[in-house]
Amino acid sequence: MIRRLMPLLTGLAFGLVLSGLVPPAQAEESRLVRLSYYGYLGTLQVGQIDLMIEMAPGPRPAKDYDITANITLSPVYAKMVAFQWQGQAHGGANSKSVRPSTYQSQMDLMGMHETMALAYHPNGEVDIHSEPPTVEARVAREQNLGFNTMDPLSAAVAIVDTVLRTGGCDMSLPIFDGARRYNLDFTSVGPDVIEKTLFSTYQGQALHCAATAKLIAGFQPNAISSSFYPNKTDLWLGQAVKDVPLLPVRVLAQSNMGLMRVELVQATTVASATP
Repeated sequence: MIRRLMPLLTGLAFGLVLSGLVPPAQAEESRLVRLSYYGYLGTLQVGQIDLMIEMAPGPRPAKDYDITANITLSPVYAKMVAFQWQGQAHGGANSKSVRPSTYQSQMDLMGMHETMALAYHPNGEVDIHSEPPTVEARVAREQNLGFNTMDPLSAAVAIVDTVLRTGGCDMSLPIFDGARRYNLDFTSVGPDVIEKTLFSTYQGQALHCAATAKLIAGFQPNAISSSFYPNKTDLWLGQAVKDVPLLPVRVLAQSNMGLMRVELVQATTVASATP
């Protein structure tokens, strides 16, 4: 049963990369926003993604970002397998790009606990530390897979930051999560209108973007040959919270597993940030 569920768990975590986040503004102008997404395979809800982000009103993010993300299984799957994933990313955004400083993730699966920590240097080098030590992390260090890359959460910041700066999502992002190295190439499709469905709560104007993935290293050969990872993913960003920049409201990806869907189901202001 665990082996059957692992592709769903991996797919949901991979989908988080495309779920999108927004960097915060300075503390005196910022507030905390909680975002919740449901992840589906076909019509079956398989998990939930919760994000806590310090955000600000206005059209531009500030220079620093700090994100916490949490993935849990839906009640049906949680009865069969104990699983939880958490991630944190810190970094800064200048006028042209996003630069991570640290990234940490931890996964609990059926009593097994794994952590990954990445630290970024100005010259592009990345320190990689896993606990317990893994073959994937050792190979990544030997092959220097992290050089001039960003973590998945910082990459999601870069997506929204590019939209805010340019009005579109045309970009290529080099991503490394401590074991897997891949590129995501985004193109702007154009404005669209999102209709509310049984899966979602958002409706209204949105920017439609498309992404293709180039898998470079760290992926299981059978997952690649079976087309487990989608060749194309569609992402929509809309203004789900008043006076807050565009947020991802829908992600759709088709693979041999079926249609994977991530839908925004809640976006609320939690509290004012403390200066």
